[in-house]
Amino acid sequence: MTPSLSVPETKLLDTLQRRLDAQAPSPTFEELRVALRLTSKNQVSQLVAGLEQRGYIARAAGRKRTLTLLRGSDGRPYHLTRVVHVPLLGLAPASFGQDTLDGFAPDEYLALTQDLVPDETGLYALRVSGDSLSDAHINDGDLVVLRQQQEASDGDLVQVWLRREDAATVKRYFRQGKIIWLHPENRALKPRCYPEEDVRVQGKVVLVLRSLERALAA
Repeated sequence: MTPSLSVPETKLLDTLQRRLDAQAPSPTFEELRVALRLTSKNQVSQLVAGLEQRGYIARAAGRKRTLTLLRGSDGRPYHLTRVVHVPLLGLAPASFGQDTLDGFAPDEYLALTQDLVPDETGLYALRVSGDSLSDAHINDGDLVVLRQQQEASDGDLVQVWLRREDAATVKRYFRQGKIIWLHPENRALKPRCYPEEDVRVQGKVVLVLRSLERALAA
């Protein structure tokens, strides 16, 4: 507890932070009175006024549920971290048995903070299988987060659907006229080329989540 804060002030800040962390509405004075086991809302008002004056909280005058936390009870600035749930769709490379991600049921969801993925639109995740991406420090068992898109630029790391092979894979993308080259990130493996009509881009890798334990054991 910060020395400049009383026990009730600390409890009020902690209560407000728990509510905001859970993305619940800011509490009313009555809800704070009950949570802090105070006898009147006037006591809450006095606590709020003191904390506001010292820069711990802010509020819109005359409006309910507008308490905003500026600093936690530890004195550090408070930033609300929003959690994004990204569907985990399976293994990469792997065959989904379909050439579209629409309607594909996720195995589970990854909870990622918004500072990692500011824009959650069209995101999905795959667990890497094999060593075809090892030179890019993406190893077996790592997770890659992709954004759904149908276009790619040279050098993009993308998931593609291979029509004739009826399979999906994640590789480095290059175009040469009407030929698409897919390069593994492993010098022991050779690039492969396909007619453009046989390759459908499904998503671009935007984030890699590595397991440090697996990396150290490798």
